[in-house]
Amino acid sequence: MQIILTQNVPNLGALGDQVHVKDGYARNYLLPRGLALAAGSKNARHIEHQRKRLEKLRLEAIASAKGEADKVKALQVAVKAKAGPGGKLFGSVTSRDLQAAFAAQGVALDRKAFVLHSPAKNLGTFGATVRLHTDVKVEITFKVEASEIVAVDPHAPAAEAAPAAGAAVPGAEAAPEAEGAAPAVAAEGAAAATEPPQT
Repeated sequence: MQIILTQNVPNLGALGDQVHVKDGYARNYLLPRGLALAAGSKNARHIEHQRKRLEKLRLEAIASAKGEADKVKALQVAVKAKAGPGGKLFGSVTSRDLQAAFAAQGVALDRKAFVLHSPAKNLGTFGATVRLHTDVKVEITFKVEASEIVAVDPHAPAAEAAPAAGAAVPGAEAAPEAEGAAPAVAAEGAAAATEPPQT
């Protein structure tokens, strides 16, 4: 199907481009979302009439995104997370964590705007791409810092983490038990001595 794009579509074309796509892609995705119009003399005249208005809106959106990009670049972002003694996190930093870190500094962005370059599973510095617009992307770095250092894995069984309350200390009770054994034997001997012989 021949269509005319009403806005930029990644990997397909720019506003006003006439392109050929599969019927299903056009009818199920592009046309219902207002991303394109079916090509035809009427639609062609219509899109040509609106091209300037749409292009103006697109340029305004890009200008706004570039202004946001300057704010994003200026921020020094640090994400706090629990870590073990070796600096390994209990989990990993996600786009939600970055979203919250930016929001805390007054920049509200969609979670999907953040694309991490690599999984952040340790303390240190990492990179990410912030997509503010189809034509505006910003490369950032952020730090992962420890909110606290946990000495023991919180997921480990309690029995392995520390001895149970009241657990015996090796050798501590050996002497009292040995001392208690002698009177018991003596008492048995005394009872035997006083018991009259059986006939």
